[in-house]
Amino acid sequence: MFKQRYLIKFLCILIWGCEHRPESWEGEILEQPRTKLLVSDLLKGDAQELLDMSFFAQPSWASPVKESFSGTISLSEAVLNFPKAKEYYPGENLFPSFPIGFTSYQNKLIPLQQQKISTKPNGSSYWDVVVGTGKIWHEEGDGAWDRASFPLTLTDRWVGQARNCVATFVYQKDSISPVCVQCSQETADIDDQQLGNISGMIPATFLPQKNEDSVIIIENFQKRQASKIPILPLKKLDQSGRIASYFETFRSTNAPTSLGAIYHDGRIYLHPPKTRHGNYPYPEEMRHGLYSVTKSMAGALALLYFAERYGEAIFDELITDYVPALATKEEWKGVTFSHTLNMVTGTNGGEDAARLFETLIAPKTAEAAIAKIAELGDAPPLPGEKFHYASTNLFVLSYALQQYVSEKENSEESYWKLVEENVLKPMQAENFSVLHTIEEPGKTAIPILAYGALPNLDEAAKIALLFANEGRYKDQQLLNKAKVQQIFSKNEWPGHDTSGDYRGYHYRHSFWSKKITFQKCAFDVTYMLGFGENYIVFLPNDVILFRFLDEHDLDIDELIQETAAVTNICK
Repeated sequence: MFKQRYLIKFLCILIWGCEHRPESWEGEILEQPRTKLLVSDLLKGDAQELLDMSFFAQPSWASPVKESFSGTISLSEAVLNFPKAKEYYPGENLFPSFPIGFTSYQNKLIPLQQQKISTKPNGSSYWDVVVGTGKIWHEEGDGAWDRASFPLTLTDRWVGQARNCVATFVYQKDSISPVCVQCSQETADIDDQQLGNISGMIPATFLPQKNEDSVIIIENFQKRQASKIPILPLKKLDQSGRIASYFETFRSTNAPTSLGAIYHDGRIYLHPPKTRHGNYPYPEEMRHGLYSVTKSMAGALALLYFAERYGEAIFDELITDYVPALATKEEWKGVTFSHTLNMVTGTNGGEDAARLFETLIAPKTAEAAIAKIAELGDAPPLPGEKFHYASTNLFVLSYALQQYVSEKENSEESYWKLVEENVLKPMQAENFSVLHTIEEPGKTAIPILAYGALPNLDEAAKIALLFANEGRYKDQQLLNKAKVQQIFSKNEWPGHDTSGDYRGYHYRHSFWSKKITFQKCAFDVTYMLGFGENYIVFLPNDVILFRFLDEHDLDIDELIQETAAVTNICK
């Protein structure tokens, strides 16, 4: 039945994709001398056609800049060119207004704010933003002007999709051109017809200023760079190209996979991240909206951290002791923190519009969402008896965690701050972003935990490795070891049988698992899984497979087998 539903969904997507997918690309690539995005084009500020991503990247023939860059760019709200097959959500076709400070170091353009920027107070745009480290350079034909570009992720406030954009402009000591933005890849909701190219010429002003903290900013940048897991081209591992072919397989567009990579022997082997207009110029800065991978990457991360901080008994705490709106609900009696993480609450919930969108996505505040969840009612099994997948369970856990940690710490600050400070920061992954509720000023916003993770590759890999290493990072035990071992079935706890769910046969603390047979060996694989399908697969011998996409390809057995072959898992 599950496979039948999946097939029907795939056929519907295929039909939509054939009718509405972005057109394939065979356009011009950047060569010397430049023919697109000339200084005159950028200064004029007229809308530009969609271009190959090479026009936004520093070319091999570039020279050092005449002027370094230090100051604040203020980008204005502007209408975007965003063809869609359906009506825009309010503000979806508006680029957001926000200021962003930069300082330069060598040829790097480093943003002063590297975590997600909320633009909601600034205008009517649908989008928040994350700005990554870009580059500055000079081209011979640019005269007195230098050139810059930087990676930019547009992300919504509702489910945490990621639009992978690049912005470019030319500048002099005290002035800049309008900023040209193009987004040619995304992890978004294909079922909601969200795939599509976005572009625009954004009005901008520049306030040159020397940043007093530039030395600290550069030092922090150097620390992050030094801490990154080494990256090599996938072809060094996948010499036959068979793994790459899976990442390249046509689905609905000519660039179905936002990111494909394998961690092996202390290195990441990365397939070039593709967009519909060539390779993305800043692969290490590319962020990905991972939907339900968040349940593992953030939900399990948080609860297992607090199990280490406060003790394993937190798993047995009752939801009704910390969520007043559910305290009188018969169906929630006996439900524990562990039950919510493991999808065995015995309560009503589901991924249909009524029980997900109307109950959790549409309400803005934590209290509004909990009130909606309280109306869902009961389901036949008792807590702990039967697996039943519902994203609302993770939000209930998040709400309960906020109250639990507030009591323990005697503080109203978000519990996620403790996760950032004590788990992410030691790994140099503190810019990892998760979606929060939308609250009035002065009210603590809390993570959704069900969806909304927005990692780059290094952050995703470090969090995955933390789980693979049983919660230990260097000499620090950050997560509860026994609970991490349960995820990977390293003790007697079998987890929860999913009754043949097409996504996996067992579920353990928000991680799926199933058995793979390859050649003469068989092994269990454990994985994080999100809508689209985004997945992080843990294989024997500390091999980890990453694939982030939004065009639905959950037939991963052969990809796992090919990965096993090149990494010698069965020897």
